[in-house]
Amino acid sequence: MSLLSCIGIAACLTAILLLRIYFVLPAFGRDSKYASKRRKGKATVRASADMTLCVVLGSGGHTAEMMRLLQGVEFDRYMQRLYVVGDSDALSLDQIGIVERRGNTYNEEYFVERVPRSREVGQPWLTAPLSVARCLVRTASIFLDYRPDVVLCNGPGNCVVVCVVALVPRILGLKRIPIIYVESFARVRTLSLSGKILYLLADRFIVQWPGLVSTYPRAEYIPHLV
Repeated sequence: MSLLSCIGIAACLTAILLLRIYFVLPAFGRDSKYASKRRKGKATVRASADMTLCVVLGSGGHTAEMMRLLQGVEFDRYMQRLYVVGDSDALSLDQIGIVERRGNTYNEEYFVERVPRSREVGQPWLTAPLSVARCLVRTASIFLDYRPDVVLCNGPGNCVVVCVVALVPRILGLKRIPIIYVESFARVRTLSLSGKILYLLADRFIVQWPGLVSTYPRAEYIPHLV
């Protein structure tokens, strides 16, 4: 086979993969119709007791907001809960124990997995790709072990990597893992960097200020979540 033929085959395969990614992204293709129905109240993310909920925790304000979000989660609908935590985040570990002791009357077992941070505070952008790669590999290993059914996140840098991994089974046609993203309460007029990326990837993109909906029409406005 000539070099030109190999290049042609590689180009065709790349084009097919890109088209597949385009059509499965929630912001485009078939899943964009699902998101539209969800905003109109015609579609829901169905939960059952045997489903595994993956919660991505950051640190500081992100963790505090997620803990308040989890107070509204019915644990009997997600009997298995997987918490993905940055490897240097001690605060989140303490908060997980608190929220589980308060709401866990159905299943005393939950899981906590640590991942390398995709980017440390103040880390040079030049070295960030290596950190992202380490986080990506570790997250993929966690998903293979636990096979979560839903991802809930609210903005820490690691959540972008987690959501990218969650999309891989959908791209391959193996499993659809809904992604629910809740933008921080502090974001009144603009989205965070994570929000701008996950606006394209999340099945449900929730904001807490009405002004954001006019700029980002895929967003759902739900006030007073945290």
